[in-house]
Amino acid sequence: MAGSTAKPLEPRLLAVAGEIRAETYADIGADHALLPCYLLQTGRVRRVIVVEKSRGPWENARRALRGLPAEVRLGDGLAPLAPGEVEVLSLCGMGARRMVRILSAHPERLPSRIVLQPNDAAEPLRRWALEAGFALSNEQMVPGFWYYTVLTFVRGSLSPAAAYQGLPREVALRYGPLLLAQRHPLLRGELERRRAYLRRLPPVERVRLEQAYLEQALALWDA
Repeated sequence: MAGSTAKPLEPRLLAVAGEIRAETYADIGADHALLPCYLLQTGRVRRVIVVEKSRGPWENARRALRGLPAEVRLGDGLAPLAPGEVEVLSLCGMGARRMVRILSAHPERLPSRIVLQPNDAAEPLRRWALEAGFALSNEQMVPGFWYYTVLTFVRGSLSPAAAYQGLPREVALRYGPLLLAQRHPLLRGELERRRAYLRRLPPVERVRLEQAYLEQALALWDA
């Protein structure tokens, strides 16, 4: 399997793949299953379970994974998984709030390592992880159609609050504690673009509050 030729992944999925090694791994909403195929063909996982809610994506994933040690299940979120069945779980390419709903629906089926790539702001996922007892172990910002955030959460080996120590909690939840701690250049550019956008808006309370958080975040680069 490790000697097979794997199709190249776009940067956001390649960043996710770099966070995954497991005997059994699950991808929720894989569609054409590019990520599970890559993980199997590069030997990063030995077995894959893909869960799809709709029959069209389910059929796409079955075709893509034919002949590989993989199973494609039709169902909603984590419901088709058994507790303890997988060591690593990923969700990619959907909104953060939808991810939170999926992760919250069956907490007993969550593995100890979860890799998430939302298509919008990651703040709801960071808040969910703190409440659910997961620690943020890695956080990446990846260029693409826009800048994507890839988050890796683990349970049991780190304190859920560890990544936030020494940072303003609300600012870190909004913009990413590890990205802020790294003074990530892509994040700096995004914050400056957001600052310019907010300055063009009427100074209502919501805008002023976000401006205050942005300024706190940007001040970390000069600290």
